Amino acid sequence: MFYLQDAIRFFWGALLLIVVFLFGQTSVYAQYETAPVSFYQQHLLTVNEVNFSEDESTPLQGQWLFYPKQFLTGTSPAPVFIPKVINLPASFKELTGSNENYGTFVGYFKIPKEFIGRRIGIKIPNQYGAYRVYLNGDFLVRVGEIGKSSAEHVTENAPRIAYFVAENEYFTLAIQASSFSSLHGGLENPMHIGVAKVINRQFQQLMMSIAMVCGAVLGIGLFTILFAVFRGSKVRNSPSIFVFGIFIVFLALHNLFSAPYAYTVFTDINWLWGTRLEYIFTYFAILFFISYIYLLSPRYLHRLIYQIAMLLLTLNISVTLVSVPEVFARLALYCSPFGLVVLINFAYGFYLTLKHHETYSVLNLCAVIFLCITFLNDFLLMMNWIDTVNLSFISTSVYALLIMLQQSRNYAYQTYHTEQLNNNLMELNRLLDQKVQSRTEQLHALNAKLEHQVQTDALTGAYNRRALNAEIQVRFLETQRQHQGTLIFAMLDVDYFKNYNDYYGHLKGDDILRNLVQVISDNLPSSAFLARYGGEEFAVVMQNVPFQVSVELMNTVLDAIRQQGFEHHNRQDHKDFVTVSVGMAFMDRQHRYIDIHALMKAADVKLYEAKHSGRDQLKVI
Repeated sequence: MFYLQDAIRFFWGALLLIVVFLFGQTSVYAQYETAPVSFYQQHLLTVNEVNFSEDESTPLQGQWLFYPKQFLTGTSPAPVFIPKVINLPASFKELTGSNENYGTFVGYFKIPKEFIGRRIGIKIPNQYGAYRVYLNGDFLVRVGEIGKSSAEHVTENAPRIAYFVAENEYFTLAIQASSFSSLHGGLENPMHIGVAKVINRQFQQLMMSIAMVCGAVLGIGLFTILFAVFRGSKVRNSPSIFVFGIFIVFLALHNLFSAPYAYTVFTDINWLWGTRLEYIFTYFAILFFISYIYLLSPRYLHRLIYQIAMLLLTLNISVTLVSVPEVFARLALYCSPFGLVVLINFAYGFYLTLKHHETYSVLNLCAVIFLCITFLNDFLLMMNWIDTVNLSFISTSVYALLIMLQQSRNYAYQTYHTEQLNNNLMELNRLLDQKVQSRTEQLHALNAKLEHQVQTDALTGAYNRRALNAEIQVRFLETQRQHQGTLIFAMLDVDYFKNYNDYYGHLKGDDILRNLVQVISDNLPSSAFLARYGGEEFAVVMQNVPFQVSVELMNTVLDAIRQQGFEHHNRQDHKDFVTVSVGMAFMDRQHRYIDIHALMKAADVKLYEAKHSGRDQLKVI
């Protein structure tokens, strides 16, 4: 009986405690709904004041409540157990010991009064999972699909901006988050709050700077590829330059698809393919980078190690294309230690280079070491073994910049060297052209002189018989084609010239012939052609000169010779000076000859007539 009474008392006492507990909880709920400030203060949570300005944002930091294994909106009844008071950013692993978890982060904030009624923005970077954000219980923004199991959860890595209009200086922010990756989970990256235009500007500056850097790196890669293509595959180092250009292209794409995932701003690629492309571009960048190292010198990368690396990268690329991130990310993690083998091989190869005192590029070496260190940093960060920031984007951009500087320097040097060679070659060509031109002018002068010598009589300076034959033939054909043209041919012979030579000597006779040529030339028009026919005989050819004018010209020549009074005392007539006899024939429309020989024959007949009828006279046909 005693035990029964005790049991009854215990039952009613427990029932009373339950009622009191429930009543107390209801009071807490009501207190939370009506007076959030006092509720959070009573539960050891401070109201976080965020003091941003018109031009600057501020981190959304302070104390938060973390409810593990619960999805709350910030206005629903709090669970019975007491939440953890934490500071963000923080990972699930820091809070619960495992990144494969879910829960709700609740914070209470106060903004400056002057921003009440203004549009406020919250910049949320990628958080390696999925989350839903509530403001005072109202849905604000989400990324991916939160879930209480991996089957319900859908990861999405993308930055977001949440906007709201501040109706009060106090507001409650609840972030439901889930992650089922062993590497990352929770809210690991800091959030910022500020006026919407400031948040937008900062977000756009970040994404535009990333896009511009990626575009610049991509341009460098394309330039390098085209440079290698136009250089030709047979030129030294062209294959390695081509491979390096492809590496830079994939480096730019890797930077675009890695954190903070700038590609999400201007593309609609879903999170799964975005993650796949991030890994694939990384693999291709590594593949072409180690290929570039291998082409530089097999010493830096042993053939067997290179082949194993190619096999592992090909395997990772294939698996990434057909599997989910949980599979290909874990495969990448298992294969990544082989990178240490590659680094050790490179270090040993460089040691051999130093040992044998071989030349190497200091700039390229520093860039490779810097790149390897940053890749190692990001790998350790991904494994959550260190607490730093991602450096791959910075390092790869700097690496591409260093290589661009090196290639620009080499290109500038080669261009300058080529330009100097071209200038020297142009100067040599100019000098050669001058010499050729000078030699050509000399040759033309010599040819002209030779031609003149060939056509000129050496004694008198008049044209010779060979030149006469060519000239009269040309003029005869021209006169035949003309209807109104005339052609005059005159034969001149020095009277008693044999007697002159016998009396005065041949040297004096030569002087007389030269003087006669001068007198005849001075009294004929410039168009007249004077030639030494042979011995003391001369010929004159005139074209398109009227017949009567030509008669007067020849008589003028006879008078001019008489007036010169060249002494000749060994004549058989009463004259004691040198004279000439002239026979002339002409051809015009009415007087035609069958050929040039007939014309010359007619003039010769008239000369014979002049010689035998008194000399020192002109006879015309």
